[in-house]
Amino acid sequence: METSTTPAPTLPCRAERPRIYVACLAAYNGGRLHGRWINATEPDEVWKEVRAMLAASPEPDAEEHAIHGATRKSHL
Repeated sequence: METSTTPAPTLPCRAERPRIYVACLAAYNGGRLHGRWINATEPDEVWKEVRAMLAASPEPDAEEHAIHGATRKSHL
């Protein structure tokens, strides 16, 4: 009798994971560049990272953001 096992799912390598660059518009409008690359995972995780980026902005009470770039393996 032959048994088969399904391998555990693995995360794709870093170059294969989609990422987005999110920028703070308050900082941009004030003449500064402030943003970060965020792994595009689950929506709740993306929003958590966007809020953290805005909280670290050099501009007080930053609220608005823009997505300026994206990467995934097919774009590299």
